[in-house]
Amino acid sequence: MNNKKNKKGKFNILHIDAFKNFGGAQNDIVILLKFMKLYRSEEFNIFVIHNNNERLRDELDKCGICNFSVRMTNFMDIFALLKIRRFLKRYDIDLINFHSSLDQFLGGIAAVSIFKKKIIKVLTRHVAYKVDFLKGFLIYRFLTDRFIVISDFIKKRLINDIGIDESLIKTIYSPRIYADEDKTSSFYESEKTEIRKEFGIKPDEKMISLIGRLSGEKGHEVFIKAAELIIKKRQDLKFVIIGEGELHDYIVDLIKTKGLKDYFAVSGFKENIEKFIYASDLIAVPSGLEGMGSIIIESCALKKAVIASDVGGIPEIIKNNETGMLFKNGDFIELAEKIMYLIDKYDLIENFAINCYNEVVKKFDAKAVTSQTAEFYLEMLNEVNKINK
Repeated sequence: MNNKKNKKGKFNILHIDAFKNFGGAQNDIVILLKFMKLYRSEEFNIFVIHNNNERLRDELDKCGICNFSVRMTNFMDIFALLKIRRFLKRYDIDLINFHSSLDQFLGGIAAVSIFKKKIIKVLTRHVAYKVDFLKGFLIYRFLTDRFIVISDFIKKRLINDIGIDESLIKTIYSPRIYADEDKTSSFYESEKTEIRKEFGIKPDEKMISLIGRLSGEKGHEVFIKAAELIIKKRQDLKFVIIGEGELHDYIVDLIKTKGLKDYFAVSGFKENIEKFIYASDLIAVPSGLEGMGSIIIESCALKKAVIASDVGGIPEIIKNNETGMLFKNGDFIELAEKIMYLIDKYDLIENFAINCYNEVVKKFDAKAVTSQTAEFYLEMLNEVNKINK
């Protein structure tokens, strides 16, 4: 680590993320800090501590974001706590933005235990899981000053599960859309045919995709059961599953057992997922739990119609029969019916796609989200400055 830098009137902001993989939350961090560096560099010096996350490191390096690796193993990792403590002091950090319970606990303890100055502690809550009351009481109440949530659904969770004061929570949607860019046609059109060939999809067949981590909450079984019903009535639809995760072998075996292998393509992780979204005719999101649903935002940004389950923060984007279609969580029969109803209605698909695009541009524009986050930081930092004076 280098010597402490002179702030020159700037606030020093540290983001800490203990997650070892690269998912929606990590993508949010990269985009947010990229735009903060572009548009708010006169106000903030930005630093990131990650948990030996090589892909996050690489993405941050591309953006010129100063980042450091600290191995965080568990809540009792005293070595990680001490490293974070030294970092806070050396870089004179004014505000820490946490992204998971582990980094929140370690960084929170480090921040409150050693300094005379007040270090503001903010948690961005990306997930909609129910918060354990005991953990929530200890960590959220004592180690967190304010909260950012990526959907109003998560906000309600914090209020209802552990009684967080609503005034301490601010909903700021994920920074995913660049409002001044529209690369939905010419940018990906040239690759569309090759992608469909890769999955064995003929020109007269339709491609319905489920894209996301292969884990229990993403609803792959619901998707497969819906496909099974559809295939009994028509054979010109192909179902594509893209992603990696612990359920990969189970999903492949289930498709084989049901005799659906000829109608499915199961792919692992794909770079540049946007081109696979664009190649699809319809995006299915049968998740059993979603804070917001990154794939929905990305699909709407590319003007692709979405059918999704009515859970979590999803209805904040997908308004039934307006910006897409919703089905009851877990109801594979309803999902099958809605896919068959929508798939040939080109005008309706286009209408949903345009409406959803307009919705996500309004809510998820990266520059606007960055501005909201920066103003939230400044509000807290200026309050602390007044107190210290």
